[in-house]
Amino acid sequence: MDMATIAMCPAKAPMTTTPSPKLDDGICLSATWNRTGVIVAGLKGYGSALDRLKSPTGIFLDNNDVLYIADSVNHRVVKWMPGASSGQVVAGGNENGKNANQFNYLSSIVVDKNGTMFICDRENDRVQQWFANDSQGQTIIQNFSCWGVAMDKDESLYVSHFREHYVLKWPTNQVVAGGNGEGKNLDQLGYPSQIFVDQDHSVFVADSQNDRIIKWSIGAKEGIVVAGGNGIGDDANQFSRPAAVIVDDMGTVYVADNWNNRIVRWPKGATSGTVIVGGKNASDEMTKLSTPEHLTFDRHGNLYVADTGYHRILNDNSTCTFNSGSSSLQPSILTQAQSLRNQARQYQLEAKAASELSQVEYRFGCKSQAKVFIH
Repeated sequence: MDMATIAMCPAKAPMTTTPSPKLDDGICLSATWNRTGVIVAGLKGYGSALDRLKSPTGIFLDNNDVLYIADSVNHRVVKWMPGASSGQVVAGGNENGKNANQFNYLSSIVVDKNGTMFICDRENDRVQQWFANDSQGQTIIQNFSCWGVAMDKDESLYVSHFREHYVLKWPTNQVVAGGNGEGKNLDQLGYPSQIFVDQDHSVFVADSQNDRIIKWSIGAKEGIVVAGGNGIGDDANQFSRPAAVIVDDMGTVYVADNWNNRIVRWPKGATSGTVIVGGKNASDEMTKLSTPEHLTFDRHGNLYVADTGYHRILNDNSTCTFNSGSSSLQPSILTQAQSLRNQARQYQLEAKAASELSQVEYRFGCKSQAKVFIH
């Protein structure tokens, strides 16, 4: 096993700003998002036509940037191709009802690698499995007030039981968060909505009634509050009925803060967050949000928001910069260094070039230092 070395380029003019090294999810520590969003689905607003949506509550983005939308009040799943002006109904769309080809206010969706959809059919108290190109689904979990559904890297499902205040892993039927009734204790949840599962199988819950995001590690008997938990409100350390959560490779938490009409970024270990989209300072219809219910990122770190009250899906592009201070950085070194980023998941990397050396050292964001080795 040898330490990875990268040959230095001939001397060039110093650069103080260059693209920042990114982790696998495309998000860097210095990321910012365009506060003026672009409508990528629901271009015509409220309605039932294929270029319109009614209160979209859940979104899933595949590796080809194809959107699957839980179009709640239209009782359907809409598939929306990149750049398209209208979508295609791929599940439901047959009015609300309890039949196998119907939904009743669906709330969340995930799609596996084969294109099979798993859908929270909220008011029918069931989770539906719907194979690609089928005309109807089949019930895999019933008598279950499902609000959020997520999938881990092994394609096991996780579903939140909104009225019974716990999260279930399927098909093992194991309670992985909550399960001790409604409450504010760390072993309890209060009307959990959307959920997220990271690479370590930790479950992050938008614990809506408790206005917090709580993390349950695998096998844990209680959770850890990682954001919010300071009562309902619009201060930087508060949420007002958080609806959804997603976590990046650095452990930064992103929250659809529903009643505050904003998306909040909360770094790991921080005591407060910052508004990255929406909020009370938003000034026009393209910067404002209305009761956002869900969010996700593409592989480049661009943000997608289910802007439920405005009946649309917004895209807010990400920008990363790396301010090197007094250091001089060669772009080619950073380009080569990015090929090693898979070995440093969950940490922010800094590339530091030295003119006399033929290697790149990596300093991890947790303040420990390490050489990067490859087999």
